[in-house]
Parts: sequence; C-alpha cells; structure tokens
Amino acid sequence: MKRILLVVCLLAAAFVAGAQPANEVGMRHQIRVGWGDALFETLSFANTKPHIYPNPEALPADFSIREQFNSFCTGHFFVDYGYRINKLVRVGGQVDFEGIFWDEGYFNRNHQLVGTAKKVRNFNIVVMPTVRLEYMHKSIVTLYSGAGAGMLVAFDNAEGCELSPALNLNLVGVQLGKGHWSGGVELGLMLALSGGNKVYMLGSRLLSVSLNYAW
Repeated sequence: MKRILLVVCLLAAAFVAGAQPANEVGMRHQIRVGWGDALFETLSFANTKPHIYPNPEALPADFSIREQFNSFCTGHFFVDYGYRINKLVRVGGQVDFEGIFWDEGYFNRNHQLVGTAKKVRNFNIVVMPTVRLEYMHKSIVTLYSGAGAGMLVAFDNAEGCELSPALNLNLVGVQLGKGHWSGGVELGLMLALSGGNKVYMLGSRLLSVSLNYAW
C-alpha cells in the first residue's frame, strides 16, 4: 500500500511541473457528492436463511440456533474535492462513508426468537488522497480514470475500532455536463484489507454516480 501511495504522489508531482495557465484548463476546482454500491458488503452480511424444520418436535426442547436478520447496507456516500493541475491531471482528496447494520439472535426449534435480538451497527470511513487523469474532453463529455489510496477506519456500536489500508480504483469514468454543473458515472472498485487476514472490502463500489460542481 505504501508503494501505491508513492506512485500516486509521484504522478501528481510529475504533472505539477507542467501545469498550464488557468485560461487553458478552465475551472480548476471541483466538488463531487456521490453514492456507490456495496455489493461485497451486501453479500457478506446477508440474512441467514431461516431454520424452519418440518418436524421441530423431533429436536431437543432446549434446541437453539443463531440467525442474522434485518440486514441492511447504506452503500457508499462520498465527498470528493479535485484541483485541476493541467488539462490532463486533477489531484485532490475523498472521504467515503458507509453503514452496515443487522440484528442477530437465537431461535428455538419452532423458529421463535429466544430473548432479545442484538443490534449490530458497523461503520466504515475511508479518507484518501486521489489523482485523476482526464484524457478526453469533447463538448459536454469528459472521460477519465483515477486512483486513491488511504486509510479505512472501521468502528461499531460495541466500541470496537480498527484501521486498515484502503485503495479505490476508477477504471473509467464519464462526466456529462457543461459549465458549473455536471453528473458522473464511474466503474471501478474499492478494497480494504489488513495483512490478508481481515478483509473489510473487496470489489466494493463497482458502480458510482455523482453530482459535480466546478468553479
């Protein structure tokens, strides 16, 4: 992950030297507010299949089994700032947030909840510097690719908190609009893992959409 951060910084520094005058690159600043899917999290924290038995009386009277239910993921909400160095390169930073929620509890042989369900609330915040290469400008269409590398802060309602390196790759993005306002669609992926043992995200944010304002 350190190598990735170094590459991102070197790319940005390399283009600073070739920065063009403002009248050649247009509006330099851009804010993006967007949302991305959370396919990995949705699949990883899906509801447990209910354990419904055709002959529950055949099971021991004190039988119980754990289930996860009411699972919900907010998806990725992100805010992004970018500064245009020249017509090709934009650098900046991004903050990404998501929530992953579910209830869990034990059910008896008749699939009745035993006691009170436990509410689990997980939150992920990713903060990262970014670099974007805008390689095609045609009328109202801009095509670009980019990358970001930073840190994930994962915490929950049980006072747990962990850190992990995080990476976001934008394989291809399309920006539509002219003037101050535009919209964007991106294909890419976000991942965050710690030592290969703990996987927080893998193939998340495959599709993102955003509303952009430039000045």
